[in-house]
Amino acid sequence: MSASPPQKPPVSPSSSAPPARDGALFVSGGQPLRGELAPAGAKNAALPLLAAAALGERPSRLRNVPLELNDVQVMLGLLRSLGAEVRVLNEDSVAVGRGQFGELPPDAALAVRIRYSLLMLGVAAALGRPLSLPRPGGCDIGERGYDLHLLALRALGALLDDAPEGLQLEAGRLFGASVEFRLPTTGGTENALLAAVLATGDTELRNANTRPEIAQMAELLNRMGAQVRVGKRVIRITGVPRLPGGAEIDVMPGWDEAVTYMVAAAITGGEVRIRNVPLEHVRWDVLYLTEAGVSVFDWGGDLFVARRGPLKPFDLLTGPPPCLNSDMQPVFAALALFCAGETTLTDTRFLDRFGYTAELRKFGAHIDVYGNSAVVDGRATLAPTRVRSPDLRGGAACVLAALGLAGESIISNAYQLFRGYPALDAKLQALGAQVSLRADPAA
Repeated sequence: MSASPPQKPPVSPSSSAPPARDGALFVSGGQPLRGELAPAGAKNAALPLLAAAALGERPSRLRNVPLELNDVQVMLGLLRSLGAEVRVLNEDSVAVGRGQFGELPPDAALAVRIRYSLLMLGVAAALGRPLSLPRPGGCDIGERGYDLHLLALRALGALLDDAPEGLQLEAGRLFGASVEFRLPTTGGTENALLAAVLATGDTELRNANTRPEIAQMAELLNRMGAQVRVGKRVIRITGVPRLPGGAEIDVMPGWDEAVTYMVAAAITGGEVRIRNVPLEHVRWDVLYLTEAGVSVFDWGGDLFVARRGPLKPFDLLTGPPPCLNSDMQPVFAALALFCAGETTLTDTRFLDRFGYTAELRKFGAHIDVYGNSAVVDGRATLAPTRVRSPDLRGGAACVLAALGLAGESIISNAYQLFRGYPALDAKLQALGAQVSLRADPAA
């Protein structure tokens, strides 16, 4: 199934929440980025942590939550619409607990905006509550089936119907089971983990995705009273009769945000310090940056990135951990635009994730797509132009391309960018970029 990306920002689901950001990003590029920044909490860690917290009888406190992100606001609103207890405590902390989860129907307008709405199935199944959920939204990056989510939940005993009008979950008890994924799905693993912690008996998830975000999700669940053990591609869960909750956790730094700014430094020939990002979270990203001629080194938990010579082409392959995450494939495609030669990009996770290249071609890029691979010729003559963010990472690729080109580019549909990059304009400005968010003159 291919989801349609949201076109308009949602109504803010909390009176204390910042408004959703939209418009167009105006970028006058061609200047080296210099300075330092600290990434916010990781969106892809925060969203499953919020879902996990909704299982607790008492609210759990999450700190370093990127509350400015549009997707986080949608998730908070969705949880609240289902009856969960949600309190925004300050600018980066929230308290989330079970409340009356499942006694109210989900807000369909919010549920269709993010793919992480699928995790409401795991929460409802664990609590034995029925749920009618619209088909999920998120980035339009080709076929993104959720069959592995359904496979895992059904293996645990969930009664699920994938109907034309949406997903229908019946109330019922769950029992531990052995589940083997045909590929290490992120969302499918998270849904299975949510459902299994309160199931009767033991569950083993094999060929599971055990990326750092999922390990932190397991950490929170354990602090809430669950029994979860995460290994390499294997997760073992012993079901418990109740989950007291009342835990606290700091959302891990956003490695994906960090890598995007690292690539920005590389493209512009700058020098940037990224604070508080463990090297092990970005090891494969650093490998490709180094191959492209970029200097990266770790100093006490901070990453220093500099590019002083010409960029070199590279051959990139995405895959499950420990390989490069597919989310970064468009970001590295932007880097390839400035490498003197042909770079190949092969995505083994999403076989049709090259739709964004149509926007990069507007800059003058020479990109040929062959199925799940693309060849980028970095010797093409590029020029600033007007483009549209097709999705979160494709939009980031457009911003990166604009930063490397002298002159003004306009990136419309900026709502997509602020789904995953908090304070993107302000952070780029702090590094010396000429960037501003304005109303889209063509809207």
